[in-house]
Amino acid sequence: MNIFKYLLIACSCLIGAAHAQSPIAKDTIEYRAQVWVDKTDLERYGGEEDFKKNLKKMFHNTTRFWNESPNKFNHYFRFVPAEELCVYDIQGDKNKYDEFKNKAYGPLDLSKYDFVLFLALGAKNEGLSCGGGGASGQSVVMCYIREPHNIFTDALYPNQGTYSNLGHEYGHMRGATDLYQYMIAAEDNPVSHEKLTPPKCNMGTGYRVWSDYCSALFNYTAKMKPLDKNLSDQVFPRKLVIKVEKNGKAKSNYTVNFYGTRAGGRYNKRDVYPKVYRTYQTDKKGKVELTNLYKLYHPDMTDPNIPPKEPQDLFPYSYWFSFLVEVIDDAGQKKYVWLPDVELQRQHLETGKDVCEIKVEF
Repeated sequence: MNIFKYLLIACSCLIGAAHAQSPIAKDTIEYRAQVWVDKTDLERYGGEEDFKKNLKKMFHNTTRFWNESPNKFNHYFRFVPAEELCVYDIQGDKNKYDEFKNKAYGPLDLSKYDFVLFLALGAKNEGLSCGGGGASGQSVVMCYIREPHNIFTDALYPNQGTYSNLGHEYGHMRGATDLYQYMIAAEDNPVSHEKLTPPKCNMGTGYRVWSDYCSALFNYTAKMKPLDKNLSDQVFPRKLVIKVEKNGKAKSNYTVNFYGTRAGGRYNKRDVYPKVYRTYQTDKKGKVELTNLYKLYHPDMTDPNIPPKEPQDLFPYSYWFSFLVEVIDDAGQKKYVWLPDVELQRQHLETGKDVCEIKVEF
């Protein structure tokens, strides 16, 4: 079954039609980038004047990509480069890109900038990523490109190119996670043998569409510049209630097992880890109530029943992306429910409710 759909039904949260927003209909939230570029790269792109002009066009296309992808935004989100470039000089030594990237994590004037875009346009290896933890709380989006790839001409809107790839990274900058990490094939689920299919989204599972999770998150973080330090806890409801019924009656002493799903790593696929992480029993009201949900999905490495880090890293990111919840009745019959953290977060952020209740019926 489609587990995300199941959870939406269980949480009794109705979803309306997705739609694109215009700046006329909604207020505009602007995110200003301090842009770093190497001196030689700048010259190779035609000099400062041409570079700035093309940079503004690229940011405009990223803005279009964000807002013209179907969404449920409460705001129009605009990304703009600061007028003044931060020009550095690797003096032809491509190994020095990382040295200056590390400097981009230094103190940032938050009265002028909201995040950093670090461009390495003549790198040995290419790739885009986004990291938090800047000295002023800023995110740093890293764009490493090999010659002769041109970031301004590699795609015409709305075709996929650097501008849209940056749009994905800006999703991280606004707090979103990669949704492809939630995809579990049926053969990689040794417990219930069901697949897990996240919704289509610019965060790695689709193109030119935002999931309801991202819409809810971006609306919530819209005016956080930078993101709050405790955001990863704020986005969770305060309590999860799993209610078990049989023939409409609450059932006590049913076993509730939590199996975690993990990201793909060097030594494992994205899968359901076959060892039970936590076990509970329903109370007299047929309920299991859990608090501190952040900790549930972010275990300490000293917690029992988690995959080993040594001698091989079998727990990438040390994080459960989802749980497969197994409920066993007194006759040994089993029912399963998926609990991706992003769906608990979506429900909480959309409704403002601090309690998410999931009903499991036999």
